[in-house]
Amino acid sequence: MSQTAEMSSAAKTAPPDKSTDGRFGRWFSTGFSALVLLAATAFFLGTAVQADLPASAAVMALLGLVVTQLFPGVLLWRAVRPNRGWWIEDVMMGLAIGFMLAIGAQIVAGLTQQKWLSAALPLALAVLLLAVPRSRARIRRVRTTAVPLWWMPAVAATALYGVQDLHQYYHREPLTWTSGFRAPYIDAYLHLALSGQLQHRGPTSFPWVENAPMAYHWFSHAWIAQVATVSGTGLDEVLFRFMPALMPLAIVLVVAIAAVRITGKPWTGPVAALLCIAGSELNLFGMSTLGYPMSPLSPSLAPSVPLLIAIVILLVFRWRNQMGRLGLLLIPLLALAASGTKGSTMPLVVAGVGMAFVAMALFDRSRLKGLILDGVLCAGALILALVVVFQGSDSGLHVQFHDAAMATPAITRVGELTTTTMAFSSIVAVLGILARGTGLLWRLTTSEGRRDPVTWLLLGAGFAGAAAVAVFAHPGSSQYYFARTAGPLLAIGSAVGLVTMVDKLQSRWWRATLIGLVLGPFLLLLPIWTIGVIVPNHGGLIHATKMIVVGLAVLLVAGAIAWFVTPRQRFTAFFAAMTVAVLAAGVTSVTRTQIEALPVPPLKPVKATAYLAVGKDQIEAARWIRDHSDVNDVVMTNRHCTTPIAPKKCDSRRFVVGAFSERQMLVEAWTPTVEANRRGPNGRDSITVDYWKPEILELNDSFVAQPDAAKAQQLRDLGVRWIMVDFTRPHAKTLEPFAKERFRNGYAAVYEFPEAG
Repeated sequence: MSQTAEMSSAAKTAPPDKSTDGRFGRWFSTGFSALVLLAATAFFLGTAVQADLPASAAVMALLGLVVTQLFPGVLLWRAVRPNRGWWIEDVMMGLAIGFMLAIGAQIVAGLTQQKWLSAALPLALAVLLLAVPRSRARIRRVRTTAVPLWWMPAVAATALYGVQDLHQYYHREPLTWTSGFRAPYIDAYLHLALSGQLQHRGPTSFPWVENAPMAYHWFSHAWIAQVATVSGTGLDEVLFRFMPALMPLAIVLVVAIAAVRITGKPWTGPVAALLCIAGSELNLFGMSTLGYPMSPLSPSLAPSVPLLIAIVILLVFRWRNQMGRLGLLLIPLLALAASGTKGSTMPLVVAGVGMAFVAMALFDRSRLKGLILDGVLCAGALILALVVVFQGSDSGLHVQFHDAAMATPAITRVGELTTTTMAFSSIVAVLGILARGTGLLWRLTTSEGRRDPVTWLLLGAGFAGAAAVAVFAHPGSSQYYFARTAGPLLAIGSAVGLVTMVDKLQSRWWRATLIGLVLGPFLLLLPIWTIGVIVPNHGGLIHATKMIVVGLAVLLVAGAIAWFVTPRQRFTAFFAAMTVAVLAAGVTSVTRTQIEALPVPPLKPVKATAYLAVGKDQIEAARWIRDHSDVNDVVMTNRHCTTPIAPKKCDSRRFVVGAFSERQMLVEAWTPTVEANRRGPNGRDSITVDYWKPEILELNDSFVAQPDAAKAQQLRDLGVRWIMVDFTRPHAKTLEPFAKERFRNGYAAVYEFPEAG
């Protein structure tokens, strides 16, 4: 693209220069928007406080985030962004950069065991940026424009779609309970244990089994550890309440301002935000297939979105000649942070940049050199993360078309399991995911859109995220995280494409839009009303085909009506109405699911021997160890499985002692380590493999059941200092005199090996 064209493109996407506006009007708009943002933040944190988060913890965690992450992040963003921008862009992109800074600071603080570095390192960067005259002048010089008065309330309102998910999570994951046993989500304490590891010792090994490399996307756990460290709040409070509460608002705001930055149109912000949080995997079979770009059960998913969007915006700056050298350095740093936060993030960006390269080879070869550098930076960061963070582990993800098809939502509703039904279910899943990005296709109808790498970046990333669900398989169906990660990019893509659609229709845009909005819900609902929901194991391809035909008929009716009411632009209106109808149907799907969802009650008491049962006394004993031990002490326990059975072919996802003691375990669990995945490569078998050091496991458990001096000495030689005896498993009446009893309650006891004399 020529320099003149680049300047024209930049002008289109810059904030409008309303120099005639009065200073009071601009300040009022900014102040009003800021108040709405504060009120929305208070509301979402209030949901956590209403659950069981102490208000003081919410306030301190927020202050810690603002001071040690947001403040330096905003300064750094203002040092690299174009001269003209929006204040909410500074805040949201600053949040993404602050997340990256917090990760780096916590890694250093954990490895050196110097907690003060968690806050000192990011603040030192802020001081440096303000102390250097050139960067200080750049930070002060950039112009900041207010968003329209309606913008912030409209975007914040879309975040309300996340409230139901939050309440369900709060009930499913209590911070504490009065007495007895509960059965929290199976991986909850895995994440808590990782956060404790990052807070105290850094990314050295999995905390629930000694000498197992921590090959996992643990960067979000470093963020949790950093917030907890600088604010003095509990790790569980940050993980189970503070982080989830902020994510719905953070995601819609970062997606909204990204759409505005790309298009220069304020209205694209709320549209992108709505499609992001309320769009879903569109299907016409009456199934619930939410596609939220967040899940409190996976604390690595939502935090990856701001990082992903920040990378995309930096690439946009590069392709529009709006970024300096410092911004170029940020791309690989953010890409590394995104890769280590969620493994499904950077493969999508690499795929998008790759598709942009191929497209530019056809439409604008002058961009190829720059795209090669972009690809090297993004792919290089991904490869570095695979080597350093994941240490070559695939975490159980593997190419397997059969297993992937078996995980698609429609597979149990399309009749007998055959190659045809598996292919049909996979294709339906991929197309349903891509439906959220339908609006992006409008960019391909113009020469400008085809010559814009941003179009192909969003298209390629979205397609890669959708295709992954038909190609990859994972023990926990985690291949769907690729689709959920792609959701924000598809939403932005639709908003970008709708600008082209509106421009083509000019003043008649509202006709096709209104028709699509009115008939879009019927695209989803009419097949259900007329054909009926397919019941699992009782459906068939004929039933499914009938539902699809009815849905397509609704689309054609919407297009036909638009055709007749827009005589001068019939074809454009025809496809515009269908585009809006598809997008509206996706929002209807989520709305319908939320309306029909049954309330999730708080966890009820369960028996001590129940699956996943965790006792308050067990947590209390583990926390006693935390409060009376050194961060480098090694702990052992006699419980290893999700049910209190012998550790032979059992589900070994028991992380309780490591999570609440925040100490390194000799061996509590051994999933999801690299070795477990290697020994169980075919999916869920990795969670039931036997521990590969049976002699250590036998020594561990036999000492608790039948203690003697020889076993005690062997355990002390292995570095064990503390023993937590779980009474749900075989145990001796006492471990004395070989270990000294230090704590006891109804379901657990804590012993300490004496120090070597």
